[in-house]
This record gives sequence, structure tokens and C-alpha cells, in this order.
Amino acid sequence: MDINKTNNNLNRRRAFRIYEQVDLFFHKLESADERQQSIDVSNISDHVSQSLAFTNSESEQSLPDSHSQENDSLDVNISSSGISFTCKEKLVAGDHLIIRLFLLSSMTVIMTCCKVVYIKPSNPFEKNHYPYQVGAQFVNLKPEDQALLHRHINKKKHLRLLVNGLLASFFITLFMMPDLAFELFLGLCSFMVDEVVEILHLSYEIFEFGLDHLIENIFHTDMKATQTIGFYTQIIVGLALSYPLIRLIYSTTKNVIFASRLFYGRKKSSFFYYWGEQTLLYKIGLISIGIMAITCYLLFFI
Repeated sequence: MDINKTNNNLNRRRAFRIYEQVDLFFHKLESADERQQSIDVSNISDHVSQSLAFTNSESEQSLPDSHSQENDSLDVNISSSGISFTCKEKLVAGDHLIIRLFLLSSMTVIMTCCKVVYIKPSNPFEKNHYPYQVGAQFVNLKPEDQALLHRHINKKKHLRLLVNGLLASFFITLFMMPDLAFELFLGLCSFMVDEVVEILHLSYEIFEFGLDHLIENIFHTDMKATQTIGFYTQIIVGLALSYPLIRLIYSTTKNVIFASRLFYGRKKSSFFYYWGEQTLLYKIGLISIGIMAITCYLLFFI
């Protein structure tokens, strides 16, 4: 048995991995570049700049397109020891790459070398997917970049554990006590609506009171004229504020719908890919367990 291969597999299983939206660029090293990289790894940034400048015209057609938009970004999976991403170029296990990562969530740039460990077909159910899934191990990662990546992954890890814990608590409460969970949800929604309405009403009263005093001090009008001027002023201010408010509501709704559709599409494609990789016996067992769990839930908890 290959001990190095076994250790690499164990490291990949133990390392915490995050799915990250990144701007990724990689350049395959040729044989001469690999020898130079093995000799001088301290000046990797200069080597990257020279290699990219030298091969700029050739790499434009072979490198995958990568932008900050979610659909155009590479599907990247990062750990402290390696990276996995989808690409158009068919690489080979053992290839060395110069890779540059721009982590969009933390505005962090990491540049290093990595060695391709495996390459396989990517998820065919992904929309606009790249055909190949590449797994690579970091080589000669700078200590400062390693510490930066470690902090970034730990931050994502704690956030994921918090979100997963809250979601698990919510679903457990929902499944165990559906009536109580529904009542708590309605009570929370009612409380939030009441508080928002109260704050808006209080803000309007303060604005109206201040506007009346401002008009009286500037124009020295009586109460009727002050109320008339204040009424038309409120209409003008309301019309002026309605346009950016409507734009904000529209853009927020559009972003939420886009993110929800993207989340649903990714989960759906992942499920189909996972389901297609399983054996028939495993599928039958999983369906049987699901039916038994639903039956027990309907008999004992509802």
C-alpha cells in the first residue's frame, strides 16, 4: 500500500472544507518551470508574474473564465491543505499549477503552487458546469498565507457550526412540537410587526412635530396655514423617498429570489449527483428508512 497516498487521503478527510465563492486563476507549469519552482520557492510571486506575462497570449484561450458573479465563478472547495475546483482544461494527476485565489467574502488574495492529486468528471447536473473536477494539494504555501487561510477557514467553520446549530434546533423543535413551534413563529411575527409599526408611527409623529415647528419659526404662520404647508411638504418628501425605497425593496427581493434559486439549484444538482452514485441496494435501504421514520413520526408525534 502507498503510505503517502494513504496519508493524503486521511488529511483530506480530516481537514475542514468550505465551499467558497472565489475569483480563481491557475497556470500549468511546464517541466522547466517545475524544476525552477523546486529550486527557488522563496520568490514565487516574481516567478508567477514572469510566467503569466510570458504566457499571457496562450493562457487566454486555455484558462477558464472567472468573474465575481456566482454562476461564472469556479466551484471551489478549500481546506487548509488543498483545493478542489471545476475547470475546462483536462489536467493530469501529478501536474503542478501556479494558483491565485481571491476570496471574495474576506477580500483575501493567496498565491501559491499546488500539485494535482486527482481529476474526475464534475457534477453533470450543475447549471453551466465545467466538465472536470480537479483536486490539488498545496505545495510550498507561505507561512503567512497558511495562517491567513487558516483564519479564514476557522471563521467560516464557526459560522457554519452556528448556522447549522440554529437550523438543527429549529427543525428538531418543529418536528417534535409542531403546534408549539407554529405558535412561537406566529407570536414572533406578530411581535416584530407590532414593533415595526410602532417605530414607524413614532418616527412619523416626531417628524410631523418638528416640521410644524420649523414652518412656524420660518414663515410665522398660524395653525391652519402651518398644517396646510406641512401636509403638502409631507407629500413631497414621501414622493421623494418612495423612489429609492421602491428600488431598494425591488433589488433586495430580486437578490433574495436569485440566491434562493441558486441555493435550490445547487442542492438539487448535488442530490441528483449523490443519488446517481449510490447502488440500488443502498437506495432501497435509504427509502425504507425514510418511510419508517415518517411513519413513526406520524404515529407518535402528531
